[in-house]
Amino acid sequence: MGGPDRSKAVKYIQQLDQAQCGGDWEAVPNLVRKIRKHAPARACLTLAANATHAVQQAIRHQPSTGTNPEITALVQYVPPLIGAIDEEHNHPEDVFQAQVALGWVHWALGEPELAALRLPKNIEGDFSLLDGTSKQATGWTRTCALKAIYIKGVALEKSRSLGDAIEVFESGMPIVTATASELKKASELRKWTELLLTKFCLITSQSIKSNASPRMEAETLMAFRAWADFWERLASSTTAAVGGYATEADVPRRQIWKEYYATLSFIIQSDLPYPTTALGATSNNHGMRVIQRGELARVEARYESLLLKEAHFPKAEQSSEEIEELVELVLGNWAVLCGGCWDEHDLGSGGRVGVSRSVLEILYRAATKTFHSTQILRGLFTVHLALADFELAFKAFDTYFEIVNKGKQRVQKTGVPEHALDSNEDVLVTASKCIRALCQFGGHAGAEKAKKLAHFFEAWLEQHDPSHSQERPANGNANGVIDGNQKLLENGTTAETSTETSTVSPQVYAHAWRAIGISNAQWARLTPDAKSRPEYQTKAIVNLKTALKPEYGCTDDVDTLFALALVLSERRQLGEAIQVVGAALASPRNDDKTSNPAKFARERSLIRLWHLLALLLSAKEQFTEASHACEGAFKQFGDLKALFGEREGDGNYQSEHLNGMQEKHSAAIDDMDDYEKEAILEVKMTQLLLIEVQDGPDVAVNGTEELLSLYSKLFGQTQTPFVVPRKSQQAPPTTGTSTLRSVKGSIFGRSKRSNRDASGATTFASSTAENVSTVSRPPTSQTTASVAPKIQVTGDSGTPSKLTRRSQHPSSKSTKGESLTHKLSQASIRNRSIAAPKTPSNPASDGEISPTKAVDSTFHQARGALPKPNAQGNKPSNSYSLLPYSSPATRLPPNESRRHRIGILVRVWLLIAGFYRRAEQYDDAKVSIEAASELVEGLETDILRDDSGQLLVDKREWGVGKSVEELWADVWAERGQASLTESWPFVALSHFESALTSFPDHPAAIVGLSNILLDISSETLVYPSSIPTITTPPSPASASPTSHKPPTHTSTTSTPLGLPPPPSPGPAPATTQLSLFDRLAARDRAHGLLDRLTKLGGGWNDSEAWFGLARAYEYAKMEGKAKEALWWCVQLEDARGVRGWEAVGGGGA
Repeated sequence: MGGPDRSKAVKYIQQLDQAQCGGDWEAVPNLVRKIRKHAPARACLTLAANATHAVQQAIRHQPSTGTNPEITALVQYVPPLIGAIDEEHNHPEDVFQAQVALGWVHWALGEPELAALRLPKNIEGDFSLLDGTSKQATGWTRTCALKAIYIKGVALEKSRSLGDAIEVFESGMPIVTATASELKKASELRKWTELLLTKFCLITSQSIKSNASPRMEAETLMAFRAWADFWERLASSTTAAVGGYATEADVPRRQIWKEYYATLSFIIQSDLPYPTTALGATSNNHGMRVIQRGELARVEARYESLLLKEAHFPKAEQSSEEIEELVELVLGNWAVLCGGCWDEHDLGSGGRVGVSRSVLEILYRAATKTFHSTQILRGLFTVHLALADFELAFKAFDTYFEIVNKGKQRVQKTGVPEHALDSNEDVLVTASKCIRALCQFGGHAGAEKAKKLAHFFEAWLEQHDPSHSQERPANGNANGVIDGNQKLLENGTTAETSTETSTVSPQVYAHAWRAIGISNAQWARLTPDAKSRPEYQTKAIVNLKTALKPEYGCTDDVDTLFALALVLSERRQLGEAIQVVGAALASPRNDDKTSNPAKFARERSLIRLWHLLALLLSAKEQFTEASHACEGAFKQFGDLKALFGEREGDGNYQSEHLNGMQEKHSAAIDDMDDYEKEAILEVKMTQLLLIEVQDGPDVAVNGTEELLSLYSKLFGQTQTPFVVPRKSQQAPPTTGTSTLRSVKGSIFGRSKRSNRDASGATTFASSTAENVSTVSRPPTSQTTASVAPKIQVTGDSGTPSKLTRRSQHPSSKSTKGESLTHKLSQASIRNRSIAAPKTPSNPASDGEISPTKAVDSTFHQARGALPKPNAQGNKPSNSYSLLPYSSPATRLPPNESRRHRIGILVRVWLLIAGFYRRAEQYDDAKVSIEAASELVEGLETDILRDDSGQLLVDKREWGVGKSVEELWADVWAERGQASLTESWPFVALSHFESALTSFPDHPAAIVGLSNILLDISSETLVYPSSIPTITTPPSPASASPTSHKPPTHTSTTSTPLGLPPPPSPGPAPATTQLSLFDRLAARDRAHGLLDRLTKLGGGWNDSEAWFGLARAYEYAKMEGKAKEALWWCVQLEDARGVRGWEAVGGGGA
């Protein structure tokens, strides 16, 4: 046998390094023996390797219970290692490895403090001397550095020095980065890297929860990003992270992904600055948010994948806590991302809809690992509702409510709590949200369902709400009757001993009472039982005032005050309603004046209140103040640029995304949903009606261009013009047998729907489904192209031509403004700012008038009628942001949004038609009617082309508004009004009949038709002879069109109700007197139509309908009922504004 061989020593030392790095511990003893033979001077290295091998073997044979003699025997390595470290001066790497081995021995012996003391004081500094630019440390030295950092960091954590532990782990990040390329071939390096990152993530995540470190957010993400990069290097981008436990780890790998996701969620939900560690800083906040959203999505996918893979389906009595924790985080993030603080382009491709759809997929996958999870069902309801998936949303709620209700009953019987059930607070919040959604989007069916749901929860609240404990009779409800449902939500305890109800926030109680009040108010509007209407209105007022009690802390809640004011308005309590609106507008507000649209949540919520105030003031005939209230809805934003955005160069207001690459002020309307935009448009429509009242229709028509321009800014336009059909050359039939049949049909009713003229009705139908908006305000996700308020008139030759005013029209004066066609052509090429209406000269209105000051005298004592604020401090209430995070608003999908916007534009055109009709500009009125008719025709065609079978022309679509048949009825009714104005009563009768064929309960059509029938009954109006006289037909320009085009706005007649218009000039045709039987039949049919209308939701507060009913009673010699109807008509007229209360919209929600 030979002596030491230097070359063999080098080879064996290298093999030892590889064996330790690869975890080949069986080869270590033999290699140590060979090194001692060929390199006896490396005693420190071989002793460290022996000690490391001994610790590894002891840990491997660690028994589950009792002591391990192999662990105890490790103490023998401590003195030799200390001596070897002191004696070694030539090989610093050997010393470093020996120090780490010594520390690990103490760690295995259960002496963490001593282990940290034995390790190098500055691990990262000492390692940098061994692994620098001029030389490279061995693989095992690098592994020892990571091991030392792990041991020292954990030791500091156990001694409760979290800050020092974080600094130690942070110092190891450069080493982790430097060794990343060696992970796949070095198992020990991979093991200690994972252990270090695992502990670093857990410790710093713990610090962010306890606020132990001022730099916690950046440090936490630094650790987690290193963890994610660690797994990205070990797995392909398409393979999910490995699950299970790491060697010697205390937690599964899934836990790290969970903490990572929870930390990102905490930063997003708390609106903390997003740490840019390892990402690179950027000055573009929107670009940073895209990165933040991308990181959240990647971590979410990794964690969800591992969780679903490793989680087991629970037994019936168990719950899936971690699954539900994930669901809670996902829903919290969704509420923030899809709320008002994040823009559409911050969310990457898909925007809010894409985020919401991905959340739904997570919820449905989570449901496969849970058993009747009420939390998941609640989430499904909330997200489906935000996406306007109404059928799925309410099915989810029905299932949710059934499970909760049965679960609470089961708990009540057994006395055993079921922790998987939602708390009372969660149930109340969810039910309140459902009730409001039913009222806002569901029409009559939704209101009926909301009423039943509200009745259930009203009974429960009367039993459990502390504020009602002294108001209700003992052992019963408000009526002294015990309701069996009152205890169904109580989780196994009686009302006297329950502590669960104390966990319900007072604001949630207010939320619930508000929803109940809204439900009662909505049912009062729509119920066919006229006798019960006052009762439900009274209940609604009581409920809403309960929600405003000071003990709930919501005395300034805007939504509650609006709902209360609306009910009071409908009950004709105008003074009290104005006081309530004034209290809402005068409540404390945020002083932040920045132009960020997210800052305008309160201003946006006040738009409907300003509108309601305008209607209330108009009902009190304070028209100037009402006009100022309309202005206040716009001026509250400070600068219209904040509302509409701006475009550089032309001074026109326009939202940010329309200006290409220009960085300008973002527009508040970019964050608004369709319903908020509709509320703005409704204010402008009311503003024009007020101008008409004050200055006449001739002045009001000059503002129609602004109305169309505003629609374009809010909803966008389309390239395709509306082609107005050529006017019929045939005069309206006034004689002949066809007229007699039409009169008979009107008296006795018709069984078949009249055919519509389809001429010129296909232009829009074929284009709206194919064309995309490319006008001055292109569509975003909120402004999807729908329809154009631009119009193009086609002459007889089929080529576009300008519509010229009839020269023979006696009232075509210059003061009545430009022709409609000229106005529309101007509106289509430029966007104008919202101009203040021209008010009549009045000394009191000279100078600049603040809308708030103008109406201040009306409600300066407003708060006297409301509950006094809580005496505990003067802190402003933020009741409009009730929950920790408000659910995103419901946004209609593109197709539904388009149909909704078409309905809005139909209403706009019909309002314009009414202005022109009352201004006696009949040609322009007909053009407007035809524009509306084109829209409805195209909408009907699109619905008929739908193959799903879910869309029907005679059925209201949830959230969209009126059905196609209702829109047709609006159009035919406006045609009828136009024909009456032009003294064609029998043509008007035919139009009204067509309206009722489309929608039998149309108020304006019923009133118009009934007035004609009553005129026939009283012989005020006599139908022409069946043998016509020879007369010169009217000019084609004055002929009423027979093609089928409708408006939505109901306009008043230009003559007294029920009286015929002045006769047309020229020789009167011969007439034929109807028999008594026919006249009585006409009266009875009018009575039947009006009697039904005045009992329904669409006409119970229609003064014109009541006046017509009084006429019918009078002709029937029923003087008593006629007086009652007239008295009711007077009361309605005294409290009638320029528009109906339904114009403020939303079902009171």
